[in-house]
Amino acid sequence: MFGMKPALIFDLDGTLWDSSEVVAESWNMVGRRYYGPNYFVSGNDVRGLMGKTMHEIGVFLTPPNAGPEKEAFLRECFSYEVVYLGDHPGNLFPEELQILHELSQKYRLFIVSNCQNGYIENFMPLMPEGLIEGFLCFGDTHKPKNFTIAALMEKYQIEAAAYIGDTAGDESTTRLAKIPFIHAAYGYGKALSPDGVAHRFADLPLICEQVLPPL
Repeated sequence: MFGMKPALIFDLDGTLWDSSEVVAESWNMVGRRYYGPNYFVSGNDVRGLMGKTMHEIGVFLTPPNAGPEKEAFLRECFSYEVVYLGDHPGNLFPEELQILHELSQKYRLFIVSNCQNGYIENFMPLMPEGLIEGFLCFGDTHKPKNFTIAALMEKYQIEAAAYIGDTAGDESTTRLAKIPFIHAAYGYGKALSPDGVAHRFADLPLICEQVLPPL
């Protein structure tokens, strides 16, 4: 029987780590093989894409002159990104491990991301074993994030949860999932009307207690 503590479900990019520069490097390596030395995606471009679906990211990555090779190009972009992150992980935020440990005393911790299979697996080695109880991604469900949130809550028998993310897309899909949304304002994006705002990772314990009181 699972514990009855409420759950915090985290987005990954811009919320639990910053991988934008590394992801840009991996995409550029693939893009230059396909489209020449002038192909370039910046870290800022990546930060603007985080939270979007893989289809939306693919549209951005594909040059206007792309031909029938574009499907192979995008497959390689997303697969090489996972491989590259395995050796070049993103950066955690200040005080993150300490704060997550503090949160785990009162909440169950999970991750839901719009990423492909293998991506979250590159983040998990940065966490102490057992700190993050489970995760689910777009690569598992092939559905919008609100469906993935619902699937994770059903899988782990979660009765009460809040989602923590950094973009307006995170906020809108959390509303569809009908759970509270906490904006990670230290991340990549903005939010319209979140239930709580964390300007630093260290703000999360207080904000979470206000939005989703622990038992």
